[in-house]
Amino acid sequence: MTRRASSRDGFVLIEVLVALSVVAVMAAMMAGVFSQLRSVAKLREQVIVKAELEGALSHLERTLSAAKSAKLPENVDEEDKRFEGRATQMRFAGVTRQGFYSLALRDIDIHIDTQGDAPRLVQTMSMRRPPEAAAETRSTIIILDRFDSLDFSYSEDGLTFTSSFTKQGSLPKMVKIRIGRSVSGKTVSATTVARIL
Repeated sequence: MTRRASSRDGFVLIEVLVALSVVAVMAAMMAGVFSQLRSVAKLREQVIVKAELEGALSHLERTLSAAKSAKLPENVDEEDKRFEGRATQMRFAGVTRQGFYSLALRDIDIHIDTQGDAPRLVQTMSMRRPPEAAAETRSTIIILDRFDSLDFSYSEDGLTFTSSFTKQGSLPKMVKIRIGRSVSGKTVSATTVARIL
């Protein structure tokens, strides 16, 4: 007895083409999903960096709000320098916590440290004592460990800002701080204006 070939013994060309088109549509959908996941990952990284920059700005605002009108330690008799501000460095006296319950007047230096792989924003503090004794009380904290741009500008009237401040016998009224970091090809930046009381 001979067997007749039926259409059920194999795939018809049209069935193969339909299966391939379904696979192509699914692959295109998955490529879109992966593209969206990459975009979400970049956005997540940018949000994390923005939060880190804003945290550094918050710390700087608190530190500057504690600035006091006290002479800087290296003043000579005819000078009355109480605040020294440049585009990437600030020096002043401020009240900071010492331990859990007490406050102390310290000399504060906020500057860029370039000794590592990437520039870091650091804050150095020392007690207001003679230079040899002050060195023993010096402590350093890292405010921000990585950034691409940093700019301090100073205002005496709250309207105009300049890149430096060295006026004798006074403090600036405001300090504008801008920090930026490049993340996945996009620059994330944060800005604040700190008031000195």
